[in-house]
Amino acid sequence: MRMQPPTLNSLQKVAGVGMIEILVSLFVLTIGLLGVASLQFTGTFNNVQAASRSQAELVARYVSEQMVSAAQPAQADDGWEVDDAFFNTDFFNFETLSCTGSNLYQCYCLALPASVPNCRTGNCTSAEIAEYSGWEASCQAVGSNPNMRISVSCNDRDNGDAKACSSGSLVNIAVSWPVKSDQQSTVANDSRCTFDSDSNRACVIKEVTL
Repeated sequence: MRMQPPTLNSLQKVAGVGMIEILVSLFVLTIGLLGVASLQFTGTFNNVQAASRSQAELVARYVSEQMVSAAQPAQADDGWEVDDAFFNTDFFNFETLSCTGSNLYQCYCLALPASVPNCRTGNCTSAEIAEYSGWEASCQAVGSNPNMRISVSCNDRDNGDAKACSSGSLVNIAVSWPVKSDQQSTVANDSRCTFDSDSNRACVIKEVTL
């Protein structure tokens, strides 16, 4: 039986089917590449947050260790207490220091500021240790994340005495940094992470009882 040669119309149909398959393949490939890009962005975002959290853990631990090392026997009972200077907000986040530059680490941390007591080599009082520790902890924080901040508070169990934080009270050390989700939307965080009315922050909170 003799076969008929393909006509122009049949060739056009075959070519048309091939073009549709190519377009569908390109569409599927594009969706796949967009998915891979999204995963890479999410992975990078999570890595940044993990690095900030790890550094915040170290900063909070440093502050707690300095407080414990500077603790003294309480005068009113058998417990331990720290100097009220550890709860002075001026000693953290370079509040009383000034600099014309925008890089906090370069401004305040490359050399010991003249107003901060040198407790590296000399003997310091408890209040001076608190001021020095606040400066060093702040340098550790901004060295990792320029927007990382420290706040120290006390749930004083005895408001009737003169101490800002009586022995046996719970000390909260919060190290926070601003954060958004990988979709640039706000996230729900612990209210204790709020710093300067900015509640859209993640934080590490270390609790210490002396």
